[in-house]
Amino acid sequence: MPQVSGGGIPRESVVGRPKANAKCQDGGAERAVLAAILRHGADGFMEIEEIVGARDFYWPVNQRIFDILRHLVHERDARTFDEPTILAGAKAQGMEDFAGRAREQEYLSSLFAEHVSLDNARSLATVVFKLSMARAAYYTTKAIQKSLEQMTGEEKITDILGLVENPIFDFTSRLTSTNETLVPLGLDFAKQMQTQMTHPVDVVGLPTCFPCWDHAIGGGLRRGTVNLVGARPKSGKSVFCLNVAYYMAKAGIPVLLLDTELNRQTQMNRLAALASNVDLNRIETGQFGSIPEEREAVLSVRKQIEALPITYCSIAGQSLKCVLSLARRWLMKNVGLDDAGQARPCLLVYDYIKLMNSDDIKNGMQEFQILGFLLSELHNWALRWGLPILATVQLNRDGVEKEGGQVIAGSDRILWLCSSFTILKRKLKEELAEDPPANGTHKLVVTDTRYGPAMEPTDYINVKSQLRCARFVEGKTWSQELANSATGNTPIEETD
Repeated sequence: MPQVSGGGIPRESVVGRPKANAKCQDGGAERAVLAAILRHGADGFMEIEEIVGARDFYWPVNQRIFDILRHLVHERDARTFDEPTILAGAKAQGMEDFAGRAREQEYLSSLFAEHVSLDNARSLATVVFKLSMARAAYYTTKAIQKSLEQMTGEEKITDILGLVENPIFDFTSRLTSTNETLVPLGLDFAKQMQTQMTHPVDVVGLPTCFPCWDHAIGGGLRRGTVNLVGARPKSGKSVFCLNVAYYMAKAGIPVLLLDTELNRQTQMNRLAALASNVDLNRIETGQFGSIPEEREAVLSVRKQIEALPITYCSIAGQSLKCVLSLARRWLMKNVGLDDAGQARPCLLVYDYIKLMNSDDIKNGMQEFQILGFLLSELHNWALRWGLPILATVQLNRDGVEKEGGQVIAGSDRILWLCSSFTILKRKLKEELAEDPPANGTHKLVVTDTRYGPAMEPTDYINVKSQLRCARFVEGKTWSQELANSATGNTPIEETD
């Protein structure tokens, strides 16, 4: 019977076709892992299954034996193994060819004859897993090469980069992801509590320039979350995002600003107004240069703005796959990963979630389905890399007076996957009569949150609008203003 060196594995697969040009495999290690499982029974299988699966084995005969053992353990509650039980399991799995061929039975008998300790088997299972990943990397690069060979030169540069980057990042995502195992909920409780006592923080996530909002959504922008802010058109969504990005960047946190509406020049002018406190219109028209004080104020923030770790990208008209490819590139180049394969502290801002072009609507899918899919992908991406995302969404006309998840343009499916949802809107005339503009012209209403206390139905956070210099300043909540009025405390007005 033909064999591979040191492995004793049939040269032919169970379907009778030879495995030519075997790459990144160790037949001896695969054989030893299976022999150890057969010797140590279900307990041995459970330990090995935490390391490898059937597809991690290179040889089809070994894949089938592992599949049979998994069936026996999980479906038939088998505790020990013998040849008749395994052959019966093969038939139950529809593998009559395995059960009825002498070559496979001879190989199975040889596995029962070997004695491999479980400790050695765990080490060898790790070898099998690493070789499986190496094969996956090999075939990933082969697939990339095949795709590149079909290039015509008509493609966009971003499309070509995506052909290379997307398979590589998908592969590395699988490589760096840790296998989930069943563990006691209280495992390392004392260690975690001690760490949190030793390193106390004011906010669990990344703090923003809106501390009341941070508290309401559950402690700032947490890792692995998508935090939505909804507003009607031209109500300040982009200004809100820029204020958060500027605050984060001043603290040294890298920020990626993905923009579907504006351009870099517009955002730079707004940032100059925000940092210098000079009227945005005078900056855009260049008239600030005629007044020495304004000219000095703008030029004095040059070094600060140039040094801010804010990366800008206009993504108008780009597909989600292309956008995530750009985001991964920024993550690897500008942020980096920690030892656990998670992003170092950073923030991704997506302004705003919408259909990019008519190609987004295909295969009969509706707009709300596409928007839900987009947010689902963003949510999965945030979880995968362990970073927070601040995204904006446009409210429908109901958002003028109603306050709740139903006012999101598109569908409430967007709401299902976000970690918090906040409405940013101008206060109504009736509200301004009770809560004057000095307290705030706009308001933040946190309607839904996975972590924080959110807000009472009638409460909101006052926001003082200074749009002349692209600034929002957080005020007190309406409940705090009412409490101040009840005690006779008059709030101190802030000058613009």
